[in-house]
Amino acid sequence: INHSRTIGISKSNFNYFNKNIINIEKISWKLNKIEIYNDKNKNEKLLNFENSNNQLFSIIKNYQLYKVLNKSLFKDKYFKKTQSKKKLIKIEKYNLVVNTEYNNTFTKKYFSKKIEKTYNSFAYTTVINHEKISNQTAIQIFTKIGPLAFLPLSKNKTSIVYSIYNSKDIDRKKIIHFINQNNIKYKIKKIERIENFELKSFNLRSYYHDNIIAFGDLLHRIHPLAGQGFNMTIRDVNVFINIIKNKIDLGLPIDS
Repeated sequence: INHSRTIGISKSNFNYFNKNIINIEKISWKLNKIEIYNDKNKNEKLLNFENSNNQLFSIIKNYQLYKVLNKSLFKDKYFKKTQSKKKLIKIEKYNLVVNTEYNNTFTKKYFSKKIEKTYNSFAYTTVINHEKISNQTAIQIFTKIGPLAFLPLSKNKTSIVYSIYNSKDIDRKKIIHFINQNNIKYKIKKIERIENFELKSFNLRSYYHDNIIAFGDLLHRIHPLAGQGFNMTIRDVNVFINIIKNKIDLGLPIDS
């Protein structure tokens, strides 16, 4: 699991998540402002988003959210984990199967057709440790080699996502140079491990097969620049639950 990747969750989705799924207040950091610049003039803001109510969105580390959800699942009496990854459930035993996995047999058999876009870009992620500041402003800088985001995690930690065109293996020294070159507010003490992943987007051509539905990133994956991938999934959860409740209330099978 990538330890430097982060998720931005909008205020409404954050509130929904806390109320209906699990409370994530303790592992999140609230941001109330977004500033956008380009590298030609870092002193002039291209755009400025602000919320006086102290929350535009919240930032959470992927792996921390995963740990919290994982711990919660294992406490749930309805949750069972199969011992073998090769062992698949018998779909006829269930009214509905929700499939979120890229590499299992269901996906390869029923959900392989998709509309895919490759961005010819790789996202480089890390966390910088810096001197303490209030740190509730996200910064996006559009550079010649790709967009760079500074996403605060606390008063002295900020995550970085740098999407760089046509570059898979840039060495650590160059990434650190790019970060320092475009840093406009932080007195950096340390730059943690740098990790990367390829940027792609896709939508499945088929959303379901019989009583199996595709869900989450398996259903729709988008460029992380807008920070909407996980937010789309939370909204899908909300809609999906309401559909199931409606089917049950009307006495209809939930797989129809």
